[in-house]
Amino acid sequence: MTNTLSNNPPEWVEHQRFDTHQQWVNRASCVLAAHPRYNEGINYSEPSPFKAVCFDSKGRLCRNGGDMARARDEDAFPVYWLWPDQIGAVALGINPSQEQSA
Repeated sequence: MTNTLSNNPPEWVEHQRFDTHQQWVNRASCVLAAHPRYNEGINYSEPSPFKAVCFDSKGRLCRNGGDMARARDEDAFPVYWLWPDQIGAVALGINPSQEQSA
């Protein structure tokens, strides 16, 4: 099965990526908590239910540092991320910003 995101990411997702493991180390805590809904309606002592989903260039889910290290070791960067409200658009092959303006 071909993973659309890893093999041919939509143009509107191209900026949502880490090109290297070091870039992930340096930027992930800021970038992956930047969505306006990230802290919506939660108790700050608990993890956010609105989390980005990361995939390496081989289409594998990257959930933690070990997965990111595997991507580094197996030359599987860039790693792309999607917000929960973007997953359906990627699966359907649509651009959500075009859908909202239509």
